[in-house]
Amino acid sequence: MNAQPIVVGIDGSPGASRALDWALSWAGSTGAPVRVIAAEAVPPGRTASSPGLGGTARAVIEGETSRLQEARADEADVRIETEALVAHPVSALIAESQQAGAVVVGTRGSGAYQGNVIGSIAGAVAASAHCPTVVIPPGAPDHHDDEGPIVVGFDGSEASLGAARLAVSAAAAEGREVVLVQAEIGETSPDEPLDHIAETLRSEHPDVTIELRATAEDAAEALTAASGDAAFVVVSSHGHRGVPGFLLGSTARALVQTAQSPVIVLTGRSERRWPVRAD
Repeated sequence: MNAQPIVVGIDGSPGASRALDWALSWAGSTGAPVRVIAAEAVPPGRTASSPGLGGTARAVIEGETSRLQEARADEADVRIETEALVAHPVSALIAESQQAGAVVVGTRGSGAYQGNVIGSIAGAVAASAHCPTVVIPPGAPDHHDDEGPIVVGFDGSEASLGAARLAVSAAAAEGREVVLVQAEIGETSPDEPLDHIAETLRSEHPDVTIELRATAEDAAEALTAASGDAAFVVVSSHGHRGVPGFLLGSTARALVQTAQSPVIVLTGRSERRWPVRAD
């Protein structure tokens, strides 16, 4: 059983509800508890202890609780804890990430990740969390896939190699395949396919089938295409990090809108394995 909780940030939006549905399905597979957080930012000129605050967050929690009671009887055995907080949602989720196995967030559809500075809650959390962040794109299913492969964006860098090793470790635990996508050959990745690194990974985990797909295609497009039958797409995003609102890489920004599967975003602060399926 995975002892660390899967933390889900909700705000009453459809994207957040889909993220919660997916997280509950994942928790049912991994045995992890789920901690649901709704956070209400403190208005200017007031403090967290000011009277009258917290009602919005509590209403969000109550609304989701009622919805789940009606629609999610199949996840009745998942341990769920809820909390309404008076805090900025990004700060609250980053604080929660220190003790979480993963943080799950939704998106609000196309446009949320446009431009260079990530202004959305999902983007800021993914850039700064202390654990893997799972972003549920608009086109992803609302149920966890127990059998699909794990797709990894792979360019030969130390960051992407670390992501690949985590993916292979998770695949070994769950009996999955791993697909390494080396895109933009000769541009943002080496001129030749990284077969020697793929072979090293195979030697480390001979029980895992590891496929390397090398293409000159744009990375976000190649990963989106590979996501169609994937359980996850994993990307390492090691740009400016550590402060909410900093940057995710351009591939991660695009992918969390276009992927057809959940996207796991890893940064230098979050290089540890996410929860895996219980035996």
